[in-house]
Amino acid sequence: MPTDQASPLIELERVDEFGEPPWQAGQEWANAITHGIAAIATLVLGYFLVLRAQQESTGMAIACAAYIASVFGTFFFSTLSHLVKPSPLLNVLRSWDQAMIYAMISGTYTPIVYRFATDGTRTWLLWAIWIAAGAGFFHKVAMKHRVNSSGTISYLLLGWLPAIPLFGQVPSVVVTWMFIGGIFYTLGVVLLVNDRKVRYLHAGWHLMVMTAAFSHYWTIFNHVAPATLTP
Repeated sequence: MPTDQASPLIELERVDEFGEPPWQAGQEWANAITHGIAAIATLVLGYFLVLRAQQESTGMAIACAAYIASVFGTFFFSTLSHLVKPSPLLNVLRSWDQAMIYAMISGTYTPIVYRFATDGTRTWLLWAIWIAAGAGFFHKVAMKHRVNSSGTISYLLLGWLPAIPLFGQVPSVVVTWMFIGGIFYTLGVVLLVNDRKVRYLHAGWHLMVMTAAFSHYWTIFNHVAPATLTP
């Protein structure tokens, strides 16, 4: 079995029958542990977020629950996909892992759109982001489309484009924290598209995602879910 010794560079020409590079135990455990911790933390933090959102309204609680479910699903399937060696099952888990990213992006926008978007914007924007997420999800799961440049671009487009119609409707403190999270996600994509070249770079992508997700949780918990904005 290949090990994580020697050069930090991965031999890209060496792939198995499933088109994957040799299974690297150390790297995969690092990947699984990082997002496993994130999945557990999401459940705990999500519980307190939904409780807080209920003080605002049932609608806000539902929006926050959808957000937490999407984030948990992303971390959960990511963790599972790194615990399985190359096999048909891994292909299924990878497709769900990649598909959940679309849900996570739309889920993160949901409580923000619900809280701050005007009546003329809220309904069509929620429909738009979730239809886009559904299309991306179907593309990954049903069409078995793996991560490549077009997939990465679609993640970035879904992550940044919904912010345009929200311009001027969302408080600056929320915009600031969401922008910070977006930057971490975007920088993480640089690691993601190069993760087959350098060892443990994928774990770095995971840490970027965790940092971005927490910055978004922070602003939703403090500035979106409460009935009164926290300074």
